Amino acid sequence: MSDADDRFVESLAAELDPLVGPRLRVVAIDLERLDGDQLRITVTLDSSAKPVVMVEEGDSLTGVAARLLRLASEVRLAHGFREVVDGVTA
Repeated sequence: MSDADDRFVESLAAELDPLVGPRLRVVAIDLERLDGDQLRITVTLDSSAKPVVMVEEGDSLTGVAARLLRLASEVRLAHGFREVVDGVTA
């Protein structure tokens, strides 16, 4: 990864942290440059049950990141619902 990619990943992690909330934690972000102009970002979140993996692909770094930021809120809601249903407490 280039220095610019490293900085982008750090920035993305900082934006994701508050969106996933206190019960999920960003543990890894992998940015892969695929064939042509395509790229893939994989975000791994640590949870009370099992790791949650979010993956998005596309041809725009900012577009892929924006989709991951939107997905983070959905993941937080789904994780919170699962904890309520399963009776998980901190």
